Amino acid sequence: MIDTSKAILTEENTRIVDSCEVKSKEEMMDYLTQLRENTSPEMAINQRSVKSLVAEWRAHNLFYGLHVFRCRTHDVDLERHQSWWREAFCRVVSFFYFW
Repeated sequence: MIDTSKAILTEENTRIVDSCEVKSKEEMMDYLTQLRENTSPEMAINQRSVKSLVAEWRAHNLFYGLHVFRCRTHDVDLERHQSWWREAFCRVVSFFYFW
């Protein structure tokens, strides 16, 4: 069972506390899908694709695993609006996440 109580949902942001504990892409997708099913359409989590959200989450986990900005990458903030260059960066970086 997925513990969705660690998610803080608003219309502008979705914060997943202790997101570094979720390792696999499948777990991330299941977590996000469950959150999306239980929230209103106006929430930030429903404004981006699951693929985009997972890419950003995996990029955070990669940096956390490499001990880069650990205090900032322990949790993930999935913002409603993301610039194109940040989304591209996350997609490229997430490719290197092997944990």
